[in-house]
Amino acid sequence: MNTHAQSRQQQQLKAPPSLRAVEQILSRAHVCSETLSLRSEALSDAQEQSVCQQLGQLEKNFHQLFAGDGKTLVPVKHDNNQSLRANIYRNKNSFAEHAGMHFGMPVNNGGMYLEGTPERAGNHAEFVAYQREQGVVHNLGHEYVHYLDGRFNLYGDFCANLHDSHAAPENCPKPAPQTPYLVWWSEGLAEYIAHGNAHVAALKLATKKSYRLSELFDTGYEKNNDSTRIYSWGYLAVRFMFERHRNEVDRMLSFTRVGDYPRYQALVKSWGTSFDAEFAVWLEEIGHQKN
Repeated sequence: MNTHAQSRQQQQLKAPPSLRAVEQILSRAHVCSETLSLRSEALSDAQEQSVCQQLGQLEKNFHQLFAGDGKTLVPVKHDNNQSLRANIYRNKNSFAEHAGMHFGMPVNNGGMYLEGTPERAGNHAEFVAYQREQGVVHNLGHEYVHYLDGRFNLYGDFCANLHDSHAAPENCPKPAPQTPYLVWWSEGLAEYIAHGNAHVAALKLATKKSYRLSELFDTGYEKNNDSTRIYSWGYLAVRFMFERHRNEVDRMLSFTRVGDYPRYQALVKSWGTSFDAEFAVWLEEIGHQKN
């Protein structure tokens, strides 16, 4: 889930006992690269190397998708999140017990990306996750893509983007903006880059044609919000737009990268239902493909 929170550094200064607790529980530290570091409870040396390799490859895939071979994107203006720290608990129980205190976040989820306030110098982006069976980090790629998307595609912090969430730790002001939102994009893109063309759960849903594409642009976190719609159908919407309407994706990004969200909404509204029939045919096609 893509979220933002108050500056981690500011919170730590105000609550030194919580800071010590973080370091006591997540006692292993490892630097993958200039843009990525790990803080974990139980990762082995080999697992640290594996996580670094996985996320490094995702970073390359992200830049290749948006910028082309051998090129990298320029961050959006006023984004100081030059690096990300991954905070990884040993299992779901440890995550449930400690993450709420450490990061001021709900723990009834599979992990969260905490963007912070990227316009502030010294802000440090975090994502919080946990290990599953065989040491696999749950939602590892998905959360990392949120960081990349926020740094290179979406201007401003989480509350500046278009959604209807007012929950902690962001507590974005009410009322929510009007649809269309960006939930379909942010969650769908994270699934698309993390899974590629082999998203088994989403592909199983394709032939059901549960939603028109025009409906998915109104997906929210509080309304129109079941997890299948947010993640699997978000994946299908994003993949369709990349495969069939990449020029429209690029037009859309020209607005989101500069924070012109009214023009983003105007563009999506101009699409209307014009892609719905094509989306339905495409769903039928990919639903019967063997991946």
